[in-house]
Amino acid sequence: MDLAIPDGAIRRLSDEQPMLMVKVTYLHGGGAAVFAMTNHVAFDGNAMFSFLAYWAQCNNGHGVELPVDLQPVSNAILTNVDQTSDISKDAAQSPAEISVDATRLPAEIGTMITRAVSRDTMIPCVYSITTQDLRKLKQQVEASGELQDGEWVSSNNVLTALISQCVARANMRAHVYEHGPWTVFQALDMRRPLGLPLRGLGSPIILAECNASADHVLRPDRLPALARRVRMSVDAYTPEYLRNAMQWMHTTYAGLARDGVDEPWRHFWFSALNTNRRCVGVSCMNRIPIYDADFGAGRPVMARSFNPRPNYVIVFPGLPGETDVYDSLHMYVTLERPAMDALRADPEWTSVCTLVSEF
Repeated sequence: MDLAIPDGAIRRLSDEQPMLMVKVTYLHGGGAAVFAMTNHVAFDGNAMFSFLAYWAQCNNGHGVELPVDLQPVSNAILTNVDQTSDISKDAAQSPAEISVDATRLPAEIGTMITRAVSRDTMIPCVYSITTQDLRKLKQQVEASGELQDGEWVSSNNVLTALISQCVARANMRAHVYEHGPWTVFQALDMRRPLGLPLRGLGSPIILAECNASADHVLRPDRLPALARRVRMSVDAYTPEYLRNAMQWMHTTYAGLARDGVDEPWRHFWFSALNTNRRCVGVSCMNRIPIYDADFGAGRPVMARSFNPRPNYVIVFPGLPGETDVYDSLHMYVTLERPAMDALRADPEWTSVCTLVSEF
């Protein structure tokens, strides 16, 4: 795994519950539905869908090698880690984006960082945006004059800015959250700036945060400025900062496991995912092989990954076309019902995004 796990932490867990559970349901009208649930200590989303694609190839009798996304990768970024470091000392030196609390139960932490909302009021939907429309938005940002000499933005930065604007605007217009500034983040795969192989089990990420004024999210013409701000927040994460963050995580995790804390990973959380705050962000997972699990009956007609957290949008590839190249992205959006209604009424959103399905 990319993140070293202290000895015994996985073994204790595996005695109590499996790392992977799979259920196959055969449908009356033909076809089947495959459900898979994994423990995030062992699998991330990329590894999960890579495993399903590999399993499907094996099922079809193809002599295929284990894909690189399922092969462990060793790295040397965790060096000179003090395994006896004091928990409170480490917590005081924690990265600003990550918090840990060993004094509370995971359920108490969940209550502390979760807005009190009835599950019946949460609406999860999948929206689609074509890659062509996303390219046009990026070209508009590049032609806006907002970028300085030598600056650039990626398609993911632009998409993060669009989603953040529309979701934050919907929440304020629906009075779900008060009017004010927002924290905007884009999930950053730490392996790239650290120069690590972009493969293997696990994708160590950090949420690259930036502050956005109410003006940045309320005014559609501020999209280029917000996209630039997102890009700058991603670029601000230096290899040294990320390496120190991972060493702190490893040291603190090791201390929790050593002290007998059950499920140590459930005592960590990203501050940006505290739904009591005005936070919105995006994880762009548009290279994950979500539609490659062909068990012999063709590609799946639908693939879903449940995202129950409001204001945190996960982006996956859409269904590939006849050329096996996807021409759309699917955005997994969960909002409180009034905010979802406001999002559906936002002309900036509906001009480029279409509803695919409700869960």
